[in-house]
Amino acid sequence: MANIRTLFNSNGLIDMRYSILILLFLIGISVSAQQFRAGASFGVNASQIGGDGYSGFNKAGLNVGLFSNTKLNEKFDFQFEINFSEKGSRKSARPDKDDNDFFLLRMPYIEIPFMVQYHKKRFSYEAGLSYSRLLSSYLEDENGKFEIEPQLNQFNNNDFAFLLGINVNITDNLIMNWRFNTSFVPFRKYDSGSNALPFDGGMYHHYIAFTLRYQFLGNV
Repeated sequence: MANIRTLFNSNGLIDMRYSILILLFLIGISVSAQQFRAGASFGVNASQIGGDGYSGFNKAGLNVGLFSNTKLNEKFDFQFEINFSEKGSRKSARPDKDDNDFFLLRMPYIEIPFMVQYHKKRFSYEAGLSYSRLLSSYLEDENGKFEIEPQLNQFNNNDFAFLLGINVNITDNLIMNWRFNTSFVPFRKYDSGSNALPFDGGMYHHYIAFTLRYQFLGNV
């Protein structure tokens, strides 16, 4: 089962690439506690895949990470994050309706969102971009686990997306976040090569994230 352990190598040590990312993050937020705010987030993704033949945000996944936030002016902030984000797709069988079709795709990523936030009282509205690096993948249908045949198009290790979201300050340090994230580059192209319409050239991630954020460093 794909989970956060995929960040670690066979010796139990965290992969050097992710160590460097975390180190850069910590250096960035420690430059000046007066200018930067930082915290941690924990929540879930409800995801689906455009182009897989199924619909509905039926795949639940973990979304945890760290964020750093700095004020640009009185109304606008810039936020940078490093998250472990599980994306994918799920279609459950419904034998009571003579539907035995089952499909599951798990795809955990290290995701790095960049965004600008606009503040208005207790609320802030965000828009930005994100880059994700695939850690692993798992495919299963009603016949069990399977893999994409070698001669067919494989999953791209990189995913690029737009994001929109809203934050609500519950307290000075506790924040509720809702976010919609959608790929603008296919993470897997159709084997047929079909690309009749824009954004119809393959499979795209879409997810809605619900996270709780706690700010533990910097001025409120």
